[in-house]
Order: sequence, then C-alpha cells, then structure tokens
Amino acid sequence: MADLANLPPPELMFKMVTGYWVSQAIGVAADLALADRVAEKPATADELAKSTGVDPRALLRLMRALTTVGVFRREEDGRFSLTPLGGTLRSNVPGSMRDMAIAQTAPGHWLPWGKLGEAVRTGARQTPAALGAEIWEHYAKNAKEGTAFSGAMNNLAALVAGEAVRVVDTSKARVAVDVGGATGTLLAALLRANTALSGILLDLPHVMPAARAAMDALGCAARCELVGGDFFASVPSGDIYLLKQVLHDWDDDQAVTILKNCAKSMKDGGRVLVFEMVIPDDGRPSPAQLMDLNMLVMLPGRERTLSEYRALFARAGLEFTKLVETHSPFQIIEASRA
Repeated sequence: MADLANLPPPELMFKMVTGYWVSQAIGVAADLALADRVAEKPATADELAKSTGVDPRALLRLMRALTTVGVFRREEDGRFSLTPLGGTLRSNVPGSMRDMAIAQTAPGHWLPWGKLGEAVRTGARQTPAALGAEIWEHYAKNAKEGTAFSGAMNNLAALVAGEAVRVVDTSKARVAVDVGGATGTLLAALLRANTALSGILLDLPHVMPAARAAMDALGCAARCELVGGDFFASVPSGDIYLLKQVLHDWDDDQAVTILKNCAKSMKDGGRVLVFEMVIPDDGRPSPAQLMDLNMLVMLPGRERTLSEYRALFARAGLEFTKLVETHSPFQIIEASRA
C-alpha cells in the first residue's frame, strides 16, 4: 500500500471518499469467513468460491481488490494467502475484528450511516427512519446481526480488559456488576484476575444465552450471576460497577438515570468505572470524534469530554475520582458516591 502521507491531496481524498468501497469489501470477506479459510491453507478464488457457494469470478475480483489494501496476498501460483492485517478478520483470535467488520457493514449500521447528512441537518438519529426500529429492536429481530454486534463489543472490551486488570484494584471488592456488559468479556477478565471476586452481568434478556455460553467457555460461570433486565429500571447491588460504552449510547438525562441507579444500589465504598473514548477537552484529534459521529447517526447519545462526564456524575450524586489512560482507544473514568 502506498504511504498515505506522501500521496498528492487529490489522490488521498479519492481514497478517503471511496473508503466505503473498502469497508464493504472487508465486510463481505468477514461474512464469508475468507480469512479463516485462507489461514488454514492458501487457496485459489475457485477453491474459495466452491467452499462458500458464491460466484468464482466475482470472488476473484473481491480477493484481488482486497490484496490492494493489504488484507490478502496473491502468491505466484495464483493462490491467496493471509497477511497479518487480514489475520484480524479471523474468528476467535486475539485482536479479532471479524464481528466488527460484519456489524459495521450490515444494515443495522450501514443504512443509518447513509443518512448522515440528514442527521447533521436535523441533529436527530437516523436509525428509526432507516430501519423502522431502534437499533436494539433491530438486533433483537435479526439474530445473526445482533450476534455479530455483541461479538464486536466483546472484541473492543478485550482491547481494554487486560488494561483493566492492570489498573483496577479489586482487592477490597466482593461483587463487580457489569452493566450492559454483553457477554461479559471485561467482567470475566477481572474475575479471572481475582478469584475472590464474584460478578453479576446485566444486559437485555435476548443477550443472556450468548452470555451464558461465553461465561461457561471462560470458566467464570460459577462466580457470575446473569441478569436479563433493564438498567433504566434498576441495577443489582455491588461494589464495582463497570460501564463499557454504555453511557455514550444515551442522552444526558438517560445517562444520569443509569448512574443514579448505580449510586442507589452501590455498597459503601463502591465505585463506578466508565470505559469510554473521551473527547479531549482541548479539542486535539482522537478516535473519539469519529465515534461521536457514529452516535449522532445511530443513537440518542454522544461521546463526551471529561468535563461533561464530571457534570453527569454530579447530577447522579457521584463524585469524579480519577481518569486513567490505557493502551487502547479507551480511558477509564472512576467515580464514587459523593
């Protein structure tokens, strides 16, 4: 791939404008599990087409295009092999982005993003107009897509889970509550690191079967209670509350409701740990600004600055304690009962 920094501005802009061509091509490759197939053994487009049941000429064109962005490599014998970048599209490997690729290029995200202009003009999310439902309702009705989204969230959680184990002190805690924790990747990391800790995973009822299977696979099922419920209504009692990319889904009033429920159920000396991409107060570039556009299109929420999180805490009866940087796109914001 060419060094983007050295491209003439028109060529660089062309690559940026046509970036969705690449994302859709990657999404199809992820959906067809091409990286998994090629990882086992380099294969020709004909062989891959036969194993996936797609048109061989079309698949050749897809594979050829993805070699130009470094996802696959075409060998001298015409077979395609996997690059380290393409390896992130494999299933169930550290750093996997396969579920993310599927979820972000599927209708649940793709169609609302097509209405970004309307979102900017009106300030209103576009999921109801594009999907005929809110995104969580869409996922509940489209199990394959919902599973991919949950997997994507767990893969993001895995990016910060190791950091959480390193920087979060659970030595005095008895119960950690993962609020909206999908299948519990973050919670499981803390449970494995502290065998005296118990966990409660709270998420929507339709997530529970996948959560149960994940906790069984991670060997944490015996120390984790699964609760299918609504964090706007109540949350279970605990010492540590984990909220990874939960508050950014909701507007300020909704976020305060979630935090108030945590504060109400929190045991003495408890803490809330918010895992989010925090927009720098000084406006310097970060991944949070693009994620904020995703929130604009998809949901009532948004990414926030630290000052804005501190204001949410204050409204919820909590007091900001500290912000911890991690070796991931996320920061950890800690608060306790005021």
